[in-house]
Amino acid sequence: MKKAKFERLISNTFSRLETKFGFKKTKTNFHSGGVIVVFQNPTTEVILNYEIGEFPWVTIADINNPETERASLDWLLVELGERETPTTDEAFFPLRMDDTQLEDELQKKSDQLLNFGADFLRGDFTLLPKLQERADAYLAECKRFANRNK
Repeated sequence: MKKAKFERLISNTFSRLETKFGFKKTKTNFHSGGVIVVFQNPTTEVILNYEIGEFPWVTIADINNPETERASLDWLLVELGERETPTTDEAFFPLRMDDTQLEDELQKKSDQLLNFGADFLRGDFTLLPKLQERADAYLAECKRFANRNK
């Protein structure tokens, strides 16, 4: 997909993030394997990651502590019962996505972010420590899995 087409797709798909929660797209970083798009408002940073051939993912951060106070949208969905906890296989053998699915997947991520992440988008990071605990536990499990299967 050409850069201009991708930029239009992002602009259309995430326009409600901008209009409803005051976000601005602050950076788009294209690299050989994909793209990273950063949105920010006064309290929150949202980063969309897309690697060609893989499903896009979104992280949400407290803008005042973006490196230490960050969680993925997927862990939020797990916490809220909207998604099953991923298996270790998913970490080592991620599902592949055809480029024709990109627009639908981006729309899905945007909808999930608006529907389930509104508190974060408004600057309420109360759930963030629980999401980070989930992510840390999953990382530890993935490391145990990798060590067992060396």
